[in-house]
Order: sequence, then structure tokens, then C-alpha cells
Amino acid sequence: MVFSTGFEVERGMIADTNYPLIEERLKQAGYTVKFGGILPDERGAIAYRLQGAAEEGYGLIITTGGVGAEKKDCTVEALLRVDPAAATPYILKFEVGTGRHVKDGVRIAVGEVGISRFVAFPGPTREVRAGLERLLEALEKGFGKTEIAEHIASELRERWRGHGPHHPHKDHPE
Repeated sequence: MVFSTGFEVERGMIADTNYPLIEERLKQAGYTVKFGGILPDERGAIAYRLQGAAEEGYGLIITTGGVGAEKKDCTVEALLRVDPAAATPYILKFEVGTGRHVKDGVRIAVGEVGISRFVAFPGPTREVRAGLERLLEALEKGFGKTEIAEHIASELRERWRGHGPHHPHKDHPE
């Protein structure tokens, strides 16, 4: 099951380019894929929907967006409500209070509850594309949640290294 997050997508301000990308790639890899809808930028609502997807028996539950350092970004924190031991490596660090950053960085998350594995990707499609390939590699190799998280995060960190302090999805087209 795949969920998108964010008021920009929810209100139609930007198109959801992530779900079609994820759906196509997962189907190529042999998965059956269902769209779970667009999640609001609200920790409790996200946690509730993630827990519900796990209770329905979905084996892989992916979110896109809401992993940043702004106040509205709460997907990682919501996933931690579902799996308090989720792996949440940083892909970028910030000084709290610079710009709109109320958190010290951008993290992804990989968690597990029962048969369900959760993966919280960033929102930019280029990062989703790169992270998804790393996720599929890690699943193929039988990695656990911590190894999966680091396998994805290391790729995303590397992509940020060459970009400096600007925002990659605004300054660097796909």
C-alpha cells in the first residue's frame, strides 16, 4: 500500500507524481500495489492509517513526503508511534531555527510490525525513485529494517552532497 502526504498534494496544488512511479516500479518487481490515499500533515492521522494498513495485512507500506525539518513534517514521528524501534537515519542535517527548520534534519524511516514493513520516503520524486531502487535491492538481499534504512539513506545522502545548501527539488529538475 502506498500513501502520499502533504497539504500541497491533498489540495491539488501539486500533482502526485510519486504514486504512479512507485506503482509501476513495484508492479515490475512483482508486487500488487494499492493506493492508500493522501495523508494529512497530522501525526495521529498518519499513524492511524499506517496501523490500519498493517492490520489489513499489507506487507509493504510506503509513504512519500513529510520527512523534512519543518513543523508540518511529521511522517517519521507518526511511523515511530506505530513502531517505536523504527530505524530513522538522517539524510541531511540542519541547525534548528535556520529558515523554517524546527527539527535538526531530514530523516527517512523504516519500521516493522508483524508481517508489515513500513518505509517513509521524502517527497521529491527524484529521491523517491532513487530510494525505491535501493529499497528493492535491500528487500532482494533480505536486509532487516536497520540495514534497509541505511541502504536507502546512504544513497539519498550522496545525492545531497553535491547539491550544497539549496533545495534539490526546486533547483535541480528531474
